[in-house]
Amino acid sequence: MATVQTVVFENVEIDVSNNKQLFIHPIHRIVAEEFPIEVGFAVLSCAYDLPAGSFGCKHSVWTEDKKKLLIDYTHKPIPLDKTGGGMGFRTTFENIPLDKPGRYWIRTELSNGLKGDEICLRVESQKGKPKLNLKA
Repeated sequence: MATVQTVVFENVEIDVSNNKQLFIHPIHRIVAEEFPIEVGFAVLSCAYDLPAGSFGCKHSVWTEDKKKLLIDYTHKPIPLDKTGGGMGFRTTFENIPLDKPGRYWIRTELSNGLKGDEICLRVESQKGKPKLNLKA
C-alpha cells in the first residue's frame, strides 16, 4: 500500500559545493504579532511503495474550514517502471496571504487515485513577538 509523508520547511537552498537541495528548518507553526501577513515556505512530499505507473502530485494550501483554496501547484507526472518504488515532490510557495491566526491545511494529492497526505500549519498571534517568526 502506498504511503505519503509531507514535511514543511522554512526554506530550500542549493549547496553550491555539490548542487544538492538543502531543506532548512522544518516548521509546524508560525507566530506573528500583526495580521494580515504574507508567508513563504517549501513543501516536501515523499511517496513510498508505489505501484508501477505514472504519478503526479498536487500541493495546496487551504483555510481553516478547508473551503477556501489559497494557492496550489501541480507537478507533472513522473513514470515509475517498477512496483515498490518511490519519488519525491517539492513545491516552494511565496507571498501566501494569511488574514488571521488559525489552522491552515497543506494537502498533498497524488494522481491515479492514490491517497495523499494532509497536515496542519498552526498560525498564532502573540504580542511582543517579531512581526513574523517561523517555529519548529
